[in-house]
Amino acid sequence: MSDSVNPNIKKVGEIFAQYRHRKGWNRQRLAKKVSDEITVSTIALLEQGKRLPSGNLLSEIADCLEIPESTSSVFSHSGYLEAMEFQVQLGEFLGKSVHLDDLDEVSQKMAIEAISLLLCRGMSLEQAYSHFNSILTFYGEKSVSRDFFRHFLGEGNFSSVEDFKRKVKEFQEIAIRIYGSFRQAFKVLRSAPDIRVELAPLKAVDEILFTKRRPFFSVENIPADRLDDLGYISAERIRLDHRERQGLSTKLHQFAQWLKEHPEESAHGYAQVSLKNFRRIQTLLRHFDSPLEIEDTLFSSIDAEAVEKEAIHIAPKDSDLARIQETQEMGLRNLAAYLTEPHMDIYIATSMRERADFISVNAFVTDLFQDSAISHLNLRYFNPTQSWVADRVAKGLVEALILKRSKISIYMAQKTDTFGKDSEASVSLGQGKPVIVYVPKLLDLENKIDSEELMKMADHQLQDLGVALGIDLEEGGEGASLATQILTHQLQGLPQESLIKIIDKHWADFDLYGELKDLELSQRENVESYLNLLTLEEKKESSFLDSLVAKILIEKLVQVALFFEKRAKTFKEIHPLALQVILSSGVLNGILVVRSAGACARVVYELLTNTIKTTLIVDEHNYKLIEENTGSTLRVISKHKLLTNAFWTQYFAD
Repeated sequence: MSDSVNPNIKKVGEIFAQYRHRKGWNRQRLAKKVSDEITVSTIALLEQGKRLPSGNLLSEIADCLEIPESTSSVFSHSGYLEAMEFQVQLGEFLGKSVHLDDLDEVSQKMAIEAISLLLCRGMSLEQAYSHFNSILTFYGEKSVSRDFFRHFLGEGNFSSVEDFKRKVKEFQEIAIRIYGSFRQAFKVLRSAPDIRVELAPLKAVDEILFTKRRPFFSVENIPADRLDDLGYISAERIRLDHRERQGLSTKLHQFAQWLKEHPEESAHGYAQVSLKNFRRIQTLLRHFDSPLEIEDTLFSSIDAEAVEKEAIHIAPKDSDLARIQETQEMGLRNLAAYLTEPHMDIYIATSMRERADFISVNAFVTDLFQDSAISHLNLRYFNPTQSWVADRVAKGLVEALILKRSKISIYMAQKTDTFGKDSEASVSLGQGKPVIVYVPKLLDLENKIDSEELMKMADHQLQDLGVALGIDLEEGGEGASLATQILTHQLQGLPQESLIKIIDKHWADFDLYGELKDLELSQRENVESYLNLLTLEEKKESSFLDSLVAKILIEKLVQVALFFEKRAKTFKEIHPLALQVILSSGVLNGILVVRSAGACARVVYELLTNTIKTTLIVDEHNYKLIEENTGSTLRVISKHKLLTNAFWTQYFAD
């Protein structure tokens, strides 16, 4: 028998202890006065709320302490404990605490007998329905409808308290999806004219509603190498580069002409004539890494033809601006397609400033909607890397409109968040829409590298893995430290070809260019040159990864991977966006955290078809509805009584 405290036994024990203290007896004296069958341990366990003596022994103790028979008969009833356990579950079902303390002892005993009778096998559905409503009367609760009883309780669900508890949990799992409190759910549903109408938001959606649509081919695909032409910052950078090249080319032509006209003069002479132009030429030549060197000394000389040749070489290509204009026109056509599309299912919330952002977002969106879980659904989705509008105000209005129309928002968790992206996720949650947060991870299935799975391991499991891999782990290491050592070892042990594939796959998601800022200049230039070769130039099988560059990139991959693991945990547990109140209902709406395009596709399918699988977890402070695939908290109801009372008396107040 368990020695844990049972609140119902504790309640009885406190009454018995109170009467014992009135007598001025200790436990030993009471035990001697009752009978030989009663030990000090029996009385101690009773008063501590750990064990209830049999009905006869309890009555003997009560008689000895002169506890009124009307009171003791309630506690000594053979069905008392079972009735109290049932009462706890009934409170969960009704969404409020219930007790029989306000009733007289006779009525309490009748209630216990009624509960005991309900828990006996053999009642028909109609009998159980009537009897359940009679029990509700003891607790001052209105009767439930037949439809309600049949739907949520049904026949044969009172064979034990455990059966009733199971049905209560099923009711709570349904209630928490739609209502802000279990009390509200019970009050609405117990007398609803048609429960099916109330539960319609949970009805599965036939995928034919999506598959019967025409395919979504109205958006032109903008190639990956042109995506950053649509970025305000990157496009402006190209325009600035164009203007600076044009300016430098013009100045070099002028300088070459001056040298031709003054063959006896040195560069020093030109510097004296136009010091401002000369300094500007020097600055821009260094900026564009020009091999042409011009010194402003008396002894410096330079060939006019060399200057002329460099002026031609460094001149901007008008094709760059023409390409940008052409790409932006494609983006405008795509915008028109998005705005005129009669359906809109998915909104991608992200921020895009650098080339890596565009590549990362577009690659994820492409992988997501090509996944077999949803590729057949003909979904409409807003891919921000394929749309463009010049006016920033118009851009904001476009995003607000599509966000409002979309059924689901997918929030891309990059290394840094932005006010706009956070606002979009918050608005979606406030409208009661699902928000999926995608957090990248270091993944290579072929070589069994998975930062997410690694961080799920306990410290002793990481230690065991380290031993299996032959790694000399640091003593006393734990968590992230152990994972860092293991990931580094795994990457260092890969063939160069495999490592290059991993770098190529992750550079954009991990923004490896941005990770190089803290390196010394020579190292940064070497690593940037390699990344440029890998990401900008046409791939070459002979691409060689220098050992120092490889070491730096491995270090950065691991650092960012562990950073994203921390981000994923933050989004699941403590991020301010993790729970938002649905403005229309007061229900707490949570985010779903995914770590891959494939996992995201499965969640999208289940959300759109309303087939998502959940589990109700109850802890000390909250009822949490957990989405099974991601382990994310989808809904929450607080156990804080004052907060709950205040919320539901004031939230909808005028």
